[in-house]
Amino acid sequence: MKTLLAAIVFVGLAVLLLGVNIFFFKRPFPDGEISTNPEMRKRGIKCAKQEELEMLAAQKGKKLCDGNVSDACASCSLNNCK
Repeated sequence: MKTLLAAIVFVGLAVLLLGVNIFFFKRPFPDGEISTNPEMRKRGIKCAKQEELEMLAAQKGKKLCDGNVSDACASCSLNNCK
C-alpha cells in the first residue's frame, strides 16, 4: 500500500511540475501540427501528405488541388480550394 501511495504522489508531482507553464502562467500548449507551426515552416519541414502531393503534381504537371479536401487536410498549406 505504501508503494502504491508513493507512486501516485510521484506521478501527480511529475504532472504538476511538467505543466507549470500551462497551469500557472497560462501559456499556450506547444503547437505540434506541422502545417500550422511557424518554426517548422521556417525550417522547411512539411507534412508527408504535402510532400507527396507536391511530388505527384510535379510529375503530372497538374494543379495540386482537385477540390476534394478532407477535414484532416483543411489546414494544410496546399489547400488552395478555399
